[in-house]
Amino acid sequence: MRLDWALLASAAEGPPNGLVYILGAGIDTLWREQYPAPFGGAMVLRLLTTRLETERAHKVEVHCSDEDGGAVLAQPIVLTIPARQVPAEHPHGWDLAAHIVINLNGVAIAHPGFYNFEILVDDQQVRTLPFRAEQ
Repeated sequence: MRLDWALLASAAEGPPNGLVYILGAGIDTLWREQYPAPFGGAMVLRLLTTRLETERAHKVEVHCSDEDGGAVLAQPIVLTIPARQVPAEHPHGWDLAAHIVINLNGVAIAHPGFYNFEILVDDQQVRTLPFRAEQ
């Protein structure tokens, strides 16, 4: 399984039709009048698997830390992507895509500064999404 892309957005939705709808993509700066403040957005991931990988379960973890390396989340966000059968009509040789939308509204940002979301897939770090919080 590999990460095709990841981004922070104001809002996103991933209905079962295979598409992902994203509003305000590419957040790298939060502007808040006072802190602590909620992140108030979403993280969107597009993961790709081969046929063989699709038939196995996978784990996605998201950690968040401040500029001193302190954890922002009490526990990382952990998602399990269940094994599934490859649809018979899926072209042979094509990867299968999965879109994951993670609601970050409950993530509290304590103070202005620099932060990182770290993304791990099957216990391997695959991407860092940095952002800053400004007042």
